[in-house]
Amino acid sequence: MLTTFLRDLATLAARALLRPQAAGGPLGSASRFEENHNLVTLALTGSGTGLWDRDVVTGEIHYSPAWKALLGYGPHELSTRIEDAYERVHPADLAHVQATMQAHFDNKTDSYAVEHRIRRKDGSYIWICSRGKVVSRDSEGRAQRMVGTSTDITALRETAESLQHTIDLITNLTNEVPGLVFQYRLGADGRGAFPYASDGIRDVYELTPADVMLSADAIEARIDPRDIAAYRRSLRDSAANLTPWHLEYRVNLPRQGTCWRQGDARPQRMPDGSTLWHGFISDATDRKRIEAELQELATIDHLTQLPNRRHFTFQSEAELTRLRNAETGIAAVLMLDLDHFKALNDRWGHALGDRALSHFAQLLRAEARIGDLVGRIGGEEFAVVLPHASTDEAIAFAQRVQRRIDEAPLVDGGLPIALTVSIGIDGMRSTDAGAYQALSRCDKALYVAKERGRNRIEIYEEQ
Repeated sequence: MLTTFLRDLATLAARALLRPQAAGGPLGSASRFEENHNLVTLALTGSGTGLWDRDVVTGEIHYSPAWKALLGYGPHELSTRIEDAYERVHPADLAHVQATMQAHFDNKTDSYAVEHRIRRKDGSYIWICSRGKVVSRDSEGRAQRMVGTSTDITALRETAESLQHTIDLITNLTNEVPGLVFQYRLGADGRGAFPYASDGIRDVYELTPADVMLSADAIEARIDPRDIAAYRRSLRDSAANLTPWHLEYRVNLPRQGTCWRQGDARPQRMPDGSTLWHGFISDATDRKRIEAELQELATIDHLTQLPNRRHFTFQSEAELTRLRNAETGIAAVLMLDLDHFKALNDRWGHALGDRALSHFAQLLRAEARIGDLVGRIGGEEFAVVLPHASTDEAIAFAQRVQRRIDEAPLVDGGLPIALTVSIGIDGMRSTDAGAYQALSRCDKALYVAKERGRNRIEIYEEQ
């Protein structure tokens, strides 16, 4: 069954490659046909991907030689029993794998996709990403046959752990699942072409295989101008050093607009001096969106939409570095604390307290200049760094903030609720070991402002 599946795919690839010669005579020698016959298999092997084919009714599952090689097995060393396949899945992942697959069997999902650990022949575990689709159901909708791919993503998982996400490197051979299996040739003259491109190119680039068979210009025209230089450079470096090609880049498509793509392939040098890659390109748009959302969650305080303490400190450290490198650089730092905030919460409730924090954050943003750093340090405490500003300018800034909060009180149910703020000020110093020292001095000045009656501005004084 799997052999027939692979042969059908290879035959389609051969027809695509040989189409230009069809008008001129016979298809060519048997060796040329065999080379084209294996094209799809070569592309998948080059990208570290293996195929599997499961008979849901009988419980049999067949694997391609490349799939078996992922686990260190020879062509005839694995059984076809699905029970044996589940025994190789890491115990902690088994329930998730089975539930995900069952959901697809039950037609609750469009396709099967899961990342999990699997045991190799030597007893060690690797991470794989498997994707598949039911390609046959009976008259009552019960799954009968499922075909899919698995890719070793162990190294990518290790790299991505710090970013709390994984990179999807899967291509599927069904047209329903986005992904482009390709063969790309870069000639010694610097001209590129795609001798083979799967039908997935219609989703990935909104082009046809014929559009790129003789020239890669149509694809380069789709790549975002911000990324075209990196795209060309990455291919040149891969060709020069024969190292795997990996790149995430944007494309501008007529129908889909701006999207992210991820390419992975392995190169080999050809006798004529050209470089040939076999690999795949997948859609990374959703993952990049999630990355951006995670980055925002990691740096922005949700309530006030200001940088959180961690990100504000990072920005302040960058300002301190600039200050150290400048011959006559100055910067002012302010710590601001809403007065009697606990009492406000106790009297009016936490919902109003949250509104007060958000209201004050808006006033701070309105007063800040472009380039000023404003952040929420925690609770009702805020901090501001004013690059190129003296202490006098910081005092003027603080006074304007106090006027704003006085002139624009928080309103609840038509009633104004007065807010006041205490402020401590000091300058950032090039001798500071870190930005935290300037914030600490401001905090001490802020404490003095609180002690002296609140709604005050105090300058840090050395003890």
